[in-house]
Amino acid sequence: MLGNHLPENEKVNLKKVHDSCQANPATYVDEDILRKLNDNINHKQAGIHMLCMSVKAGLQKANGDLDIGVIRSKIDTVLDDKSKVEGFVSKCAVKKESPQKTAVLLWLCFVLNDIPYFHKL
Repeated sequence: MLGNHLPENEKVNLKKVHDSCQANPATYVDEDILRKLNDNINHKQAGIHMLCMSVKAGLQKANGDLDIGVIRSKIDTVLDDKSKVEGFVSKCAVKKESPQKTAVLLWLCFVLNDIPYFHKL
């Protein structure tokens, strides 16, 4: 990583969001599935969990729509190179065929592009 980092308050918030989604049987998913999210992008329960994460973190609205302003703000918070923020917003904040798929691919895009706005398992 290029010095990008997740501030402590965001780490705490994302852990709370993750724990909250895991505590609800409707949004719980086996963490091994999350650790291998790249192999599980079509896993139904992973999608339900990641949408829970996205909504509670403010990245998606309750109806599943992306909140581009919040996504931009979160990416800006963790990237040292501010010139890359808009490119990553365009690359990662892409509406897919369902809110769940949108959520999975949004978080996966963060992971794959070293955007450290995610809860490390």
